[in-house]
Amino acid sequence: MKLIRSIAFTGVLLVGALGCESVVEDLNINPNEFTDISTGLLVNHSVLNMASIAESEAARIAGMWTDQFTGSDRQYISQDDYKVDDSDFDGVWEDLYRDGIVPSQIAQEKASAEDATGLLGIAQITEAFYAGEAASLFGDVPYTQANQATEFPDPVYDSQESVLRAAIALLDQGFDNTAANPTTNTPALAITGGNSVLTGEATWQELSRGLKARYLLILRDYEGALAAAQESFDEVEDEPRIIHTTTNFAENLFFQFEAEQRSDYLTFTGSYLTGVLQDSGAVSRADAKTDDANRLAFYTYTAGGFLRLNTNPGGYFAADQDFPVVSYPEVQLIIAETAQRTGDSELAIEALNNARNYWDELMGTDDYEDFDDSDFDDDNSLLEAILLEKFVSVFGTPTFYDVIRTNNIIGTNLDGRTTPAQRFLYPSVERSSNSSFPGIKTLDDPTPINM
Repeated sequence: MKLIRSIAFTGVLLVGALGCESVVEDLNINPNEFTDISTGLLVNHSVLNMASIAESEAARIAGMWTDQFTGSDRQYISQDDYKVDDSDFDGVWEDLYRDGIVPSQIAQEKASAEDATGLLGIAQITEAFYAGEAASLFGDVPYTQANQATEFPDPVYDSQESVLRAAIALLDQGFDNTAANPTTNTPALAITGGNSVLTGEATWQELSRGLKARYLLILRDYEGALAAAQESFDEVEDEPRIIHTTTNFAENLFFQFEAEQRSDYLTFTGSYLTGVLQDSGAVSRADAKTDDANRLAFYTYTAGGFLRLNTNPGGYFAADQDFPVVSYPEVQLIIAETAQRTGDSELAIEALNNARNYWDELMGTDDYEDFDDSDFDDDNSLLEAILLEKFVSVFGTPTFYDVIRTNNIIGTNLDGRTTPAQRFLYPSVERSSNSSFPGIKTLDDPTPINM
């Protein structure tokens, strides 16, 4: 993949591609070359690119470093063992900035000019997602000066907390702009509105609240995260999911990576997650109310000496398996954790049971009996059960954030480390081309909110 020199230069390229006039206007005009892109297409792209964070490289690395997954071949063996350099994160940076923040911001400009309030709100929510994920993964990142190449060719790095707060504020704006309009008798904008990417019965408002809960949880604002999560979607069928089909290039991105691009690189072989789901063993959580055998089979299958991602038809990583941007279990388990931390064990257990029952509904099984107070020795055992359920239910970056924030309270295998990897490394593209680059960081350097 061709890399862009810097965030600032990224903005120049995309703006130029979308609308700048040539210095030799009207000379050699090719009628087949686009000079502008509709607001709707820009918004659709901004939504579609969310898959690049939810189910692509960022999710794979985060999953290996929390031992949800295992790197089993070639460079993934090294990456699983934390042997990475800054160039390994150029692609993630590009996904967040060039393909995420930049088109989201341009879409907002066009939507504002067209008085397209709903599209404006969607683009605000997608920008907030990319900014929130960038700050959560990397720490201090460029934001206020990003995508302003002429004025800020070397954008400064804003504090991690300020970017997360800005993302939360933008989610609130997107919430307002996708709300129902009683004057025109228009309902709140459905998650399927304004794009051809997502499915589910949630509204954009409910998705924005789910993301807000995620970022407030990262900031350890437990009361705020609880309130936001309770305003998010609350039914399994509401879950906003990225649509996948068996059509070439429309498949689930985990499927594409494992089945079509890099077979054997990413597996479950020996992972802590599969150890937890086994019916016996040192880290198994099996008990009278928990039978994970069907979930393990839904996630995995054995072939060629590896415990593989189940990319077979009907598997969790199948080609046509839709993938959540924010899942029902994530929302319920944010409610569970924050309720427990704020003194409401009854609500915490109810939400934990909701998250477990999700899998019975999804798989058509009856594997999870509801917990009650008597199943937990104390508040700590309840908290650990909640976080462990999230670990085996929510793949990728949200679990990475949890393991860091809680200093690995669940005890996942860190492959020789005594503490979790604290961040993704700043990419080489920034080190080599942005004079505001804050200096090389290591995996042991906590991001500011985790110091």
